Amino acid sequence: MKTKRFLCRVATMTVAGMLCVQALQPLTAQAVKFPEEYVNHKKTLKNATLHVGYMSDEAFKGVFNAFFETDSKTQQLSTPGETNLFKNNANGKYVKGGFADVKFDKNKQTALITVSPKARWSDGEPVTSRDVAFNYEMVANKDSTSPYYTDDLENIVGMKEYHEGKVDKISGLEEKDSKHLLIHFRKMTPSIEYIGSGYLYDSAQPYHYLKDVPFDQMAQSDKVRKHPLFFGPYKIKKVVEGESIEWVPNKYYGGPKPKLAKIVMEIVPSVQAVAMMRTQKYDILMNSSVNVYRRLKKDKNVVTLGSLGTDITYLGFKMGRTDKNGASVIDKSFPMSNRALRQAVAYAMNVRSVIDRFGHGGVKWANTMISPAYGSYHDKNVKNFDHNMKKANELLDEAGFKRGKDGYRTLPNGKKLVLRFLASNDGKGGETVRSNYMQLWKKIGLNVKLYEGRALDYNDFLEDLSSKDDFDLWTDSWNLPPEPTGLPNLAYTARSKFNYGHFVSKENSELIASLNSARAYNEKYRIDQMHKWQQYVRKEAYVVPIAYTYNLETISKRVKGMTISSNDKRYNAWDNVMLTK
Repeated sequence: MKTKRFLCRVATMTVAGMLCVQALQPLTAQAVKFPEEYVNHKKTLKNATLHVGYMSDEAFKGVFNAFFETDSKTQQLSTPGETNLFKNNANGKYVKGGFADVKFDKNKQTALITVSPKARWSDGEPVTSRDVAFNYEMVANKDSTSPYYTDDLENIVGMKEYHEGKVDKISGLEEKDSKHLLIHFRKMTPSIEYIGSGYLYDSAQPYHYLKDVPFDQMAQSDKVRKHPLFFGPYKIKKVVEGESIEWVPNKYYGGPKPKLAKIVMEIVPSVQAVAMMRTQKYDILMNSSVNVYRRLKKDKNVVTLGSLGTDITYLGFKMGRTDKNGASVIDKSFPMSNRALRQAVAYAMNVRSVIDRFGHGGVKWANTMISPAYGSYHDKNVKNFDHNMKKANELLDEAGFKRGKDGYRTLPNGKKLVLRFLASNDGKGGETVRSNYMQLWKKIGLNVKLYEGRALDYNDFLEDLSSKDDFDLWTDSWNLPPEPTGLPNLAYTARSKFNYGHFVSKENSELIASLNSARAYNEKYRIDQMHKWQQYVRKEAYVVPIAYTYNLETISKRVKGMTISSNDKRYNAWDNVMLTK
């Protein structure tokens, strides 16, 4: 589906669950070729209700605001109402024809946003330049609880001063009139012209509706959780917290008239998903999996759509903390600050063996943090961390991690070493694979225990991941933007709130900065620098790539007009969805 927010967690399961349930596949194996669209020529039903199941064993958080939501479930369940402000081509570059257009002036270092009169909120009010400016205030205000403030935003004139509370207005946001916002930048960069770059927000927020809600209370407000406004094809009629959402047409929508009378979306447990699709309880199953595909591929009433995405599943390491200014710093007292230990952990994992046993062709084994979906920006020459116990032991021996009488290794200073693995509860399959890895780590002398002694509810997992420092490693996934430099810029800079591992180095910072430097207008240079960053990540192993995922949705053959193609040029993927007999 086209409408999505970026740098959210992409699924409710960690890589352990993916390996068993969705199944990884080596780059040398033949992948399943999923269709991106099902063509249905049957007659359309009038006043139809579309039933949608979202496969998950956890509730959705239900914060219906792009700048406060942090779970992919809410993000994806919001898509009938959420609509991109700008239009972009297949490469993610802004083009004309959206609910707003943007014109860049490199000489003046400005971007002029012109909001279309077609854009109207679901209460009938027009979308204005004030609504677009409100995006930035939501994220940057000193009282805001949004996690999306990044260094990139400080390229807007006056943003840093506003964020620090020194001024009450962002001077670089010039509202020319109700439909025109002129943004002044300190410098122009190549990525600024692409969706998801972090410099421009591809959305608007209803200032007239939310202006009286304090920023520090926004995420808890009923105006965000129960009665949000949208300018997409549908609006929310009813929310059952964490369980279901009922959508009805937004009569003020500026795009094609919605074709359905109602959309009912519900969370469906993974163990029930296949049965529900077989009995036609749901017309669409979102967040589908290869396991669902495998069990339903012979069912003549359904089809699974899929396309290789930019999303990445990874293994992360906690190497430090944030300082008093909110910047990441490496703390040498953290065990995982040792590069040899990080590399050894990665070499001990038998990902290829798990792939050989459970591979169904729906997920690709990742060699770098940049998916092949990014084309030339992906460096195919970076080596995977193949299962190599000898190499893992050699790394630990050379780094001074000596084995004690109990078989476990100590820190180089002789102190006890116990690594705490933060994991989410991703079912029996996930538990099996996770235990497998923990046994392999034990064989190289590493004492790895589950954080808090158990796998956590996914929402608790996310909370601990973003707020605690007393664990050492974890697995999770990112939902990434079309702009190829989005991941390093949004997640691995010193001041990013998504830099959960807190790795920082001069070389890493310089490489990331080079991706959007003046020289990077030369695409060959930009690609070369991106390859160097991927090679550097491989060397330092401060994060280890695991899997590239296919975006999968299983649909009934009664559904018409549904596509998950990244080349879809419509305003919103839901505005043309219909049901047939």
